[in-house]
Amino acid sequence: MLPISYKIIALPSAEPITLTDAKDYLNVDFSSKDTLISRLITDARRYAENMLHKSLVTQTIQLIYEPDPVAQGELSGPIGMRFDEDLWERPNVPLLGTARIVIPCLMGPVQTFTSLEYQLTRMDNPEWTLVSETDSGGNANYRLDSYADPNEVNVFTILAASRYRLTYVAGSDAMDPKILDLRTPLFSLINFWYEHREGDAVPDGIRQQFAERRVFML
Repeated sequence: MLPISYKIIALPSAEPITLTDAKDYLNVDFSSKDTLISRLITDARRYAENMLHKSLVTQTIQLIYEPDPVAQGELSGPIGMRFDEDLWERPNVPLLGTARIVIPCLMGPVQTFTSLEYQLTRMDNPEWTLVSETDSGGNANYRLDSYADPNEVNVFTILAASRYRLTYVAGSDAMDPKILDLRTPLFSLINFWYEHREGDAVPDGIRQQFAERRVFML
């Protein structure tokens, strides 16, 4: 079982390419294929998102993170070692302020982080418990790191949890230069699917157009 999964709970209200632009690229001046072309626009965007691992439009994502359980069993080690022998030096970093757990936010970038929840067991009632952003003293319980790629949530408080649920709005503005740079390969893919409706595999040339536009951050 994978430790992380996600689903889209609020679909995009707009696509990075309009129906008018797609029809202009395809040289289509009639409306009988509007439904087909609209579906191809959405399919092309999803194809690109799966290749780039980024959200190209604004959509709400709910992610489940289930960390590996702590190792259990009898302890073992070298015999006859004194307590003051072969000690490893601890890195000189502050203890306070370091994250106790780091959860990646898939299909970013994150526009708005909505909530962090957790559960101890799947029999919890209520099923999920909300984690407040700060504790009673005003200290952060968790914080979004928007500089990491993918964006990640750093959890600072101690939680008796076996699963975490994150809800956030992800995506980029349609006028972002990096999104605009993806219009050409999106048009190419839409055109290929429009002309080849027998289920042919996407040509390597089109896939390469997306691969060349992979970026660390959107």
